[in-house]
Amino acid sequence: MKVKSTESFVYKVKSEAAESVTGRKKSDACLLGMLLLSDNSDGIVYKTDNEVCKDLFLRLIRHIIPDDSNICEEVVRHRGRLPEYRISVSEKSDTNAVLNRLGILDVDSGKILNRADKLADSNFGAFMTGVFLSCGRVTDPSREYHLEIAVPENADMRLYDGISELLEKHIGLIPKRLTRGEKKILYFKDSENIEDMLTLIGATGASLEVMNTKVYKDIRNRANRATNCDTANLERQNASALRQLEAIKTIENSPKGLSQLSDELREAATLRLKYPEYALSELASEFNPPLSRSGVNHRFKKLIEIADNINKSKEG
Repeated sequence: MKVKSTESFVYKVKSEAAESVTGRKKSDACLLGMLLLSDNSDGIVYKTDNEVCKDLFLRLIRHIIPDDSNICEEVVRHRGRLPEYRISVSEKSDTNAVLNRLGILDVDSGKILNRADKLADSNFGAFMTGVFLSCGRVTDPSREYHLEIAVPENADMRLYDGISELLEKHIGLIPKRLTRGEKKILYFKDSENIEDMLTLIGATGASLEVMNTKVYKDIRNRANRATNCDTANLERQNASALRQLEAIKTIENSPKGLSQLSDELREAATLRLKYPEYALSELASEFNPPLSRSGVNHRFKKLIEIADNINKSKEG
């Protein structure tokens, strides 16, 4: 069954991150991050297929432009796809108000990156929240560890490099890079880096979920390894016991039978026939007096050697 978008892990992450954006400075920093990845060829235009991102952008822009009539909101619906929300601010005075509030001269990726670089560390996370909300995604940790920021197809390398450099400079994280079609992707596969990124963008609950999932996976993997080890040991034990029983049967069916054995070896053969499922350590305690595991193993090696000689004499 396909998971609804509102039930997905990335939707929960973006919802939690959006709720963490409070106060003027963080709100402005977040809006700066959202504008970095927006279509700004004609005033301010923000596009998204995520309702959480749409609602947050409207909330942030209304802090600066209180007159809703100057903010245009459109919904474009596509069959089989999520609806696309398009929010635009075309009035020059409103655009200038936004630029002045954010401390930039125009909506240019280079200027926005320079402004973001000057943000206080306490507000840089909100900037990355805006970036992630606009073009980021994260996979459910129960499936795999993967968080990425997909730079738009028409963006130049300055934007691609700029985001990576800001992450390294401000929080010491160096994302890996790949190209998927025309998109340039910055991504993390290490669970600890993903936890740090989620904490940075205000999704602390999701970060804890990744951490808890990792602990659960580690415990499950250790349990599986222990089970596999136990199974392998049991198989080796059964194979060894079977070989011992075959050797004893060979001696038993020979002309002299078990009477040809010394008292020590006859005791070992008798106990193995009585307790075919016992491990050597368990069988050792049945001897009188009890033996060590190595002592029991030594006696069975002698029995197998005798059986091999009987088989060779038959072949000869």
